[in-house]
Amino acid sequence: MIRRLTRNRLALPAALILAVALGAILSLSSGAKAATRQAGTGSSTAPTTGAPGSGRHVNLTAGGTHFVNTRPRVTPHATACTKDAERIGYKAPPDSGSPQDSTPADLVCSHGRVVRYGDSAITYTLPPSSFIAAGHRLFEENCSSCHLPTAQGSAVAPSLRGVGPATVDFWVTTGRMPAATPLQVQAQQKPPRLTDRQAEEVAAWINSLTPTAPYIPDVHLKGASLTKGATLFALNCAACHTITGAGDALAYGTYAPSLRLATPTQVAEAIRTGPGNMPRFTGNLSDAQVRDIVAYVTEKIQHPQDAGGFGLGGVGPVAEGFVALLFGVGGLMLVSFWIGDRS
Repeated sequence: MIRRLTRNRLALPAALILAVALGAILSLSSGAKAATRQAGTGSSTAPTTGAPGSGRHVNLTAGGTHFVNTRPRVTPHATACTKDAERIGYKAPPDSGSPQDSTPADLVCSHGRVVRYGDSAITYTLPPSSFIAAGHRLFEENCSSCHLPTAQGSAVAPSLRGVGPATVDFWVTTGRMPAATPLQVQAQQKPPRLTDRQAEEVAAWINSLTPTAPYIPDVHLKGASLTKGATLFALNCAACHTITGAGDALAYGTYAPSLRLATPTQVAEAIRTGPGNMPRFTGNLSDAQVRDIVAYVTEKIQHPQDAGGFGLGGVGPVAEGFVALLFGVGGLMLVSFWIGDRS
């Protein structure tokens, strides 16, 4: 039997096609599983505490990594908070992640300064003033060589004054800053050099120079609509990040990054601050809509169900087209060989 198969002209092409197909499927599937593991979204549900005093802890759940603010609530003073929220540094269009959208009852003040605002969907928190001194030292050690000692910017780095704590927190916690190569076209995402607490400390010092919003968001995923999130993601995000969130190339050597490793806080920060080529969504997405998008990204995109079978790496038509070509063209080749043998 084996001798007969080895003499058959169809045996070698069929075996080669089958080997390539199995190798590709196993490679794509293992790559998707590795990305999920790197995202820190395993099956463990035990809470893991972040950096001591960082003001937030990490919950590792099936829904993704969720930073939850644990700072004690400050007694609200509606009048003082309203005045501070109306200061020139906080004025912004509606639905932009600023105190402008909060009612006086939702504003929280300490010493006449807004330290927290938001609603049931997202709460925005200012890093405590006790972080400012440590943040200044970290800035001098890691950032001042490009952004200059008072964060006014230089020929190789922009000014950081008036960008808001959420902007600084995003760039530092994603590892894009401090940059490995300051003059590169797009800052590369890499393991962060600073901890979450240190990122907040740097943000606290920079914000003390020119106080503004948005503050660091804490997304309350309970009550989010995945259906609305999927629709909003398709309308606002999929054009660059692709419908599977795998990311894609853009113009002039830039790219939209994968969303597989993003935390809820980082997704909300990106939407509200517009890092790099990404537009800043102000005036068109409410906090509830941002929460829906965050829920869809951290649940459906980062944890695909792959109901049809193999996930094929979660890269959509590329992998599907590859498999179709492999089996389709390979099958046609085998049929051609078979017809040739019979004739």
